Amino acid sequence: MRHVYVICYDICEPARLRQVHKVMKGAGDSMQYSVFRCELSPMEKQELMARLWEIINPGVDRLLFANLGPVDSRGRDCLEYWGDPREQPAFTSPIVM
Repeated sequence: MRHVYVICYDICEPARLRQVHKVMKGAGDSMQYSVFRCELSPMEKQELMARLWEIINPGVDRLLFANLGPVDSRGRDCLEYWGDPREQPAFTSPIVM
């Protein structure tokens, strides 16, 4: 079952930041500069976490995975946008490679 996740990150070094952003662009929709909305199966979540773990420095960088629930349930409707979003999320299922 796919769940909706909001994934936020704070990366201290510019090269790692670019790498994390590139991985996240392939995993979900950008909501803000370091905030993404992703629809992931348990396997896709594990694969994404493994890819990010290879990049980050856990001593200084931070990642937050917030599980908003199943896609067909609360997960689809629990986000509210205020102001002008950077880009309107498509809310489509990503393909994680």
